[in-house]
Amino acid sequence: MKKPDFFLVGAAKAGTTSIFKYLLQHPSIFIPDIKEPHYFSEFPQPRAPRLENDEAYLALFEHCPEEATAGDASTSYLYSPNAARRIHDLNPKARILIVLRNPIDRAYSFYWHNRREFAEDQSFEHALDAEPRRVMEGTPFRYHYVTSGLYFEQVKRYLDVFGADAVLIHLFEDLKRDPAGLCQRIFQFLGVDPHYPVDTGSIYNPGGENRNRMVGWLVSPQFPGRKLIRSVFPRASRSAKHWLMAKNITSPKPMNPDTRARLASAFRSDIERLEDLISRDLTTWKAHAGFLQHQSWNHARS
Repeated sequence: MKKPDFFLVGAAKAGTTSIFKYLLQHPSIFIPDIKEPHYFSEFPQPRAPRLENDEAYLALFEHCPEEATAGDASTSYLYSPNAARRIHDLNPKARILIVLRNPIDRAYSFYWHNRREFAEDQSFEHALDAEPRRVMEGTPFRYHYVTSGLYFEQVKRYLDVFGADAVLIHLFEDLKRDPAGLCQRIFQFLGVDPHYPVDTGSIYNPGGENRNRMVGWLVSPQFPGRKLIRSVFPRASRSAKHWLMAKNITSPKPMNPDTRARLASAFRSDIERLEDLISRDLTTWKAHAGFLQHQSWNHARS
């Protein structure tokens, strides 16, 4: 049976849905209709299919043309302690795509993603306080705002298991600055025509606050009639959902400065270690987080 050739493993809320949509435009790339099967992750996902074994998982790729490059895009794989090894066991020659975003901004975006979907009713600060308990209780990783943003160990696992040549790491800033150029680099990495033109004009799955809560409820996964509508009008309902969501989302209020400082302290050491691991200058992450305004931090770097 056809096995996936590549895995877009995360991070969540770092532009992975947009990249997924851009990859789908390439005629040599196949990704199942189920965007995120989460098969190799141990984190429960409410809308993921129940796949009991490798045969059931590989059935997702049964319609993939033999000559196509197949992929799986599941954002829990980066955070999962075991996914890298499980993926390697299935296909040791797999290629790994990773996109990383400033963990402070990503945590806040993740929070507003949950608020948009009516999956979070606490303030951001109370949600951060509740995170250790939620992690202990095994809640979906969408509530692991801080721990899922500690990238160093997550990225290192994939580098250790697959080797640096099989892992392509980019930053959210790369996607924002030059999405077409990023797609070309990804296509080249995957061994498909890097010059195939893709439309990168749309941004998918934006984080933010609902302008109108009723409209937000109608397009949210929590809406009771969602499955029925999608089964009757699969294409039309998805198009309408994305259009309504884009129109209904507005930027949330800025993060509380004290909360940003709290998160800056939580992520400080991990960003330093990640910077060395991936050989990327993350000064903008540190400056944006307020690190460089912290006197002891400046002394530590001198």
